[in-house]
Amino acid sequence: MRHLALLLMLFAAPVSASAADAGDVIFSELMIKTQGGAEWVEVLNTTDEDQSLDGCTLSDGTSDVSLDGVEVPASGYALFANNETCVAWTDATTNTCAVPADLSYGSLGLNDSGNETLTLDCAGVTVDEVTYDWDDLEDDCVGAQTCSGQVVPGAENAADNDSWPDNWCVPPATSFTFDGLGREMLATPGAVSVCPTSGPPCGEGDAVFTELMIAPPSSTREWFEITVTSAAGCDLHGCELREGPVADPLGDPGEDGWGIHTIDAAGNTLPVSIGDYALFAKSADTVVGDSDDPEETDFVFADYRYGTSIGFSNSEPGYLHLLCGGVPVDSVPYDWERFEAGCAGGGCSVNLLPSREQSGTNDDLGAWCLPPDEPTRPSSTGDPITGTPGAPGACQERSWPGPGQVLFTEIMGMPSSGQTGTSIPEFFELTNLGEGAVDLTSCRIARQRLDRETGTYAPTSTSNESIFGTEAEATVLEAGASAVWSRNLCLDGGDPELSSCTGDELLYSGIEFSNSERERLELLCPDGAGGEVLIDLAEYDFTRSGVRSGHSVEFDPSV
Repeated sequence: MRHLALLLMLFAAPVSASAADAGDVIFSELMIKTQGGAEWVEVLNTTDEDQSLDGCTLSDGTSDVSLDGVEVPASGYALFANNETCVAWTDATTNTCAVPADLSYGSLGLNDSGNETLTLDCAGVTVDEVTYDWDDLEDDCVGAQTCSGQVVPGAENAADNDSWPDNWCVPPATSFTFDGLGREMLATPGAVSVCPTSGPPCGEGDAVFTELMIAPPSSTREWFEITVTSAAGCDLHGCELREGPVADPLGDPGEDGWGIHTIDAAGNTLPVSIGDYALFAKSADTVVGDSDDPEETDFVFADYRYGTSIGFSNSEPGYLHLLCGGVPVDSVPYDWERFEAGCAGGGCSVNLLPSREQSGTNDDLGAWCLPPDEPTRPSSTGDPITGTPGAPGACQERSWPGPGQVLFTEIMGMPSSGQTGTSIPEFFELTNLGEGAVDLTSCRIARQRLDRETGTYAPTSTSNESIFGTEAEATVLEAGASAVWSRNLCLDGGDPELSSCTGDELLYSGIEFSNSERERLELLCPDGAGGEVLIDLAEYDFTRSGVRSGHSVEFDPSV
């Protein structure tokens, strides 16, 4: 019986982990440069047995750290962090640890400038050693805040991981988690290494601009979105962004110059699959969500940060171009003044409906629209924005009039001075003939000069416009109601900046009528689907109407 009990005790005794021999445990990932976060070291057990690190030390050549009590599971990983019990967190609020450290140390530092050698020593046996220089990989981390260096797949052994930087890489932009400060980092702690893989280069029409945040709450928080339309996807690394006043991406922008940025992505690759949206932010890591707010949970992360070399103008029209290999891939115009009136508050992007995500289609400003007013989301500064970053576009909807619902009913194109010599303004009147109230915000009045004989647009003349909500005061026009807009001054010639107008007139600027040319006024309003609809048009020619100076022309509904 005593022999049986001894036998049972032998079978019941726990199997202890093996002591690590040379090459059994290797360095597999290093978080070297952290910008304030924790440094850490990952090791990999290359065997199919648990490995004990009792009696082992981690050394940087000047300091040693005891690894007693650490056990590396078979084919698994162990993580050593500098003064941290956690290596990676589940989200930017840093409430829940996703990857805990197996050991927290404090006497060893990873050098992010120049060469340094890390050694794993067990009872006088060098189990693994690697010499690194972060300068070799730092350029691959452009566009990300923090990156690790990791052994490339297939080189997970003590001989191949000696080849730095050839057998080491920066993780791709899709391999991100959060550091102890709640910031995004590219790393794969405790997991198999993943190195970036390049996609085919983008060519003409393969990538399309689909959303622009031109006027965010802070100018440093501009961003834009690109989608890829080619079946195989394409890689945006090395492509060039140009922003400026010229429609031709290869043209000469003159004295104003181009804003130019060459995309240098982490890992030297930025592949985007068909139908995916890549987000480019000016300075922030997030497009939606303030990473400095510990209570923030709603985040949309940028895929790339392009810095201050590219910047949108809020007051002048411009163009954004993408060139890859010197070949124009896509170009879009932008003009924030065209959309500003419809932005309910905070920052609003302009975007495309999915049906219009095509190179060429997005060349037309009329194809772009403001996103719906709700929901608003927090920007990277915490201020509210409306947009659809990283998702299909959608269009704002208001109670805009439909065709024929609102008409031009009076136009004053030949005003005369008052009895005291006061200047009297031009004006126009609109009447709502529909059965419901209409909102004119973001509608626009366009004036076109016409050839007198043919009535066709005269391309040698100027056309101009006023947008309700910017150059023209916006209003909700009730059913059956009329409203008058006077140019810059009150109808009696008074200056509205000095005193309020005595009548109910609204004001506009931008359009100037001619009393010697044939002209046409058009009222155009958004259609809620990323386009415009013609509501009404009215033509006039004061040289043929016989109207005297100081007399308007009116619409006669009986005709």
